[in-house]
Amino acid sequence: MWRNTGQPVRVLMLDARACFPLLAACVYWSWTTLYIALAGITFFGAISFAGLTLPAMFRLGRRWLVGRTRTAVPVWNRRRHA
Repeated sequence: MWRNTGQPVRVLMLDARACFPLLAACVYWSWTTLYIALAGITFFGAISFAGLTLPAMFRLGRRWLVGRTRTAVPVWNRRRHA
């Protein structure tokens, strides 16, 4: 029972964060919010299919923007093969 507590929460196949856009579409019903909810569910489904969560996606994007150089870390503490 406790072995899956570190796993991301899922509702059926999607990450549970995909339910927030759907909740917004249900609370304030219009075509615009429905399209936004479908786009959000598609986005979360795509990153879930890639094996990432939202925080991991942000870290990946930050690493892509900043690059491999970590200037605030001393040379002896840098990860060379990461």
